[in-house]
Amino acid sequence: MDWTIPFIGLAIGFGMSVPVGPVGLLVFRRSLLHRARAGIVTGMGAALADALLCSILAFGITAVSDFLAHHTRLLEIAGGFVLLASGYVVWHTSPPREMPTTPAPRAGWFGAFTTALLITIGNPMTFVGAGAIFAGFALGARLGNHFDALTLVLGIFCGSTLWWVILSTLASKLRDKASGYWMRRLNQGCGIAVAVFGLVQIVRVVVAACTR
Repeated sequence: MDWTIPFIGLAIGFGMSVPVGPVGLLVFRRSLLHRARAGIVTGMGAALADALLCSILAFGITAVSDFLAHHTRLLEIAGGFVLLASGYVVWHTSPPREMPTTPAPRAGWFGAFTTALLITIGNPMTFVGAGAIFAGFALGARLGNHFDALTLVLGIFCGSTLWWVILSTLASKLRDKASGYWMRRLNQGCGIAVAVFGLVQIVRVVVAACTR
């Protein structure tokens, strides 16, 4: 076994999660409203999606990769509508005028987890980006057996989760310093940004279909 593989996976998972996107905005918002734990739960949905998509490459599951390749537009459309719905919900969920000293009861953790999971899987660029990273690291040649593939996927999950823990912790600390007014503005900004991500994703698919 190559003991560098888990660390490569850790770096891949961390690097895949750092770029700002809709899931990052949702994690940031939930951490502000409900403390770090809620943001971490949300982020773990994306981390699981990253690990699942990368496992398709690591284990060479061609049937699944072929399905994703042939249904890219359908996944993008579905993911776009999930983003639009999430942005609408975020916009209409107003934080209190004054932030309480104790967080609100945990609400919708399963929904937050599955929303992040679906958004990440519904973005084919996640799979494309993972494929490019695998090629860049020449991982196909380095994975000698299924155990190597498993340790790589676990490393990716841990690396992705690590980033969401860091982001959620930082956002939660900001919560204690933000006034109710700025929390509402941040909430509205997150809602708009998430909806815009979804709209752009849908428009891109429609334009691509019309120009064929």
